Amino acid sequence: MAEVNIEGRRAAVTGAGGFIGSAVCRRLAAVGAEVIGIELDPAAAERAEAAGAAPRLADVTDPAATAEALRDAELVVHTAAHVREWGSMEDFIRVNVRGTVSVLDAAEAAEAERVVHVSSVVVFGYDDERHQNESAHRRAVGIPYIDTKSASDRIAVSRGAVVLRPGDVYGPGSLPWVVRPVELMRSRTFALPAGGRMNMLPVYIDDLAESIHLALRRGAPGSTYTAWSGERLSFGEYFDRLAAAAGVPPPRRVPRPLLWLLGAGAELGARALGRPPPFGRHGVHLMHRRGTASNQSAREGLGWEPDVDLDEGIALSAQSLAAG
Repeated sequence: MAEVNIEGRRAAVTGAGGFIGSAVCRRLAAVGAEVIGIELDPAAAERAEAAGAAPRLADVTDPAATAEALRDAELVVHTAAHVREWGSMEDFIRVNVRGTVSVLDAAEAAEAERVVHVSSVVVFGYDDERHQNESAHRRAVGIPYIDTKSASDRIAVSRGAVVLRPGDVYGPGSLPWVVRPVELMRSRTFALPAGGRMNMLPVYIDDLAESIHLALRRGAPGSTYTAWSGERLSFGEYFDRLAAAAGVPPPRRVPRPLLWLLGAGAELGARALGRPPPFGRHGVHLMHRRGTASNQSAREGLGWEPDVDLDEGIALSAQSLAAG
């Protein structure tokens, strides 16, 4: 597979103002790409511009608007997604599945040379205790986020995109793995299921951005690559270390069934107040991974090597909270 030249090429990034999207914009701009940042709202578009992208407003669920935004894209990275622990299946399908199809259609119409679809390790599921490789089946477990990310992963592969599956992406500004947990630990309302013993697959945000850059440059169309650091640790170990670095109390350990019920109660209360819950039932599931996944394809197929170890990544994350 020939390596794609990126310098001077028009590379469009969807979800460009998000946590992952903005990091990808910065990385692609740094290697000389002419970055186009596709975003839904003006505030996010401003973040994309700050990351080095020329912003264009478009909703990826609108095929016509997406086609116009990608009209001259030579390379495409699709990061836009509905990422949360709650919400209706229809909303997840609209963004994660139909939005992916819209982007793939627009990239094809623009005759883009390569498309990278950013998937997730959630497609490997949470109940398999093995060390899974890229051939593992994509899971459908009744949780909207997991099921729709698995569906979009399958669609992207069938359409010839390069699929990059990030692990648990942390770093400065990460809402699920840094900002919200620290806020909840500070208020002593954060707890982990199963004694915190289950497996986290961490990847620092800048390392992930580099893996996506390499996938755009070297990835084989229709192939999948999983990016996480390979550092084996539990969710309990990660959050205890984050708590110590941030100067907040460590998370409590609560039996999974009880934590699930508490999450259900938080969802009901939040729904009555018309606002998102601080945590939900599905978040309990996302911290109950029994197995791991191989990152061999990213290392060998893309030549990717993570650069930021956990100690440095947690320190940088805590410093960003203090600075903010």
